[in-house]
Amino acid sequence: MTARKRTRRGSPLHITPSFELFGQSKQLVMDNLWVFGPLYILPALFLMNSWITNANGIHGTARWQYDFQNRSAGWYSPTFPNYAWGLFLGIGIFAIVLLVVSIAIQIMLEQAQLEVSEQKTPQFGKLWATVKQLGLRMVGLYLLVGLYILVGLILFIIPGLIMIRRYYLAPYVLLDKKCGIKEAMEYSAAISKPHPGAVWGVIGVMVLIGLISIVPFIGGLIAFIVGALYSVAPALRYQELKSMA
Repeated sequence: MTARKRTRRGSPLHITPSFELFGQSKQLVMDNLWVFGPLYILPALFLMNSWITNANGIHGTARWQYDFQNRSAGWYSPTFPNYAWGLFLGIGIFAIVLLVVSIAIQIMLEQAQLEVSEQKTPQFGKLWATVKQLGLRMVGLYLLVGLYILVGLILFIIPGLIMIRRYYLAPYVLLDKKCGIKEAMEYSAAISKPHPGAVWGVIGVMVLIGLISIVPFIGGLIAFIVGALYSVAPALRYQELKSMA
């Protein structure tokens, strides 16, 4: 009887363990630090501001809890970057400008992550061109996915979790295929359905990275840096699942 062959690590059918994606992601970020560094300046400023202005906690919330809730640089959300939501509380043109800039940075980051996952060298000019070409479509995707997740979480939580898995990779699909919002969501759902653990594994690692914020004083900064180094992992996972589709 012929023994069943195991899938080789070099095979496109092999799914890299989520923790192992850290090494690949870190190398890609460091090799392209001249691009990722400037793009993470705004999220870093938001992190520093929340840490400085919340030294003693807000409304009874401990600093580590506040940092954990607001630390995200937007690298693991298929909706608007977390720090951008706070801008809705602002008043006036300045808040609107900052919101637009934060969304543009989110799109540029995701495009840069996609390109380095394909062994390409991102360029600011082309990243900005992507914002101009697909910016409105990406905003529509962020809003629609966010709405789906919110409604799903309201409906007994489980449907919301399913929506997160289904549409987690949708931004990369839209940027990669230059398709419509519906097509991006459907393709993301299709390639992630056979391998839900591969998607949840990346999300789980990012949640663990967020927990580093519990460490007093410098936890938020460490979590931000580690999260940035892991930020290409979703794009790498997208490339793997796309190759298996």
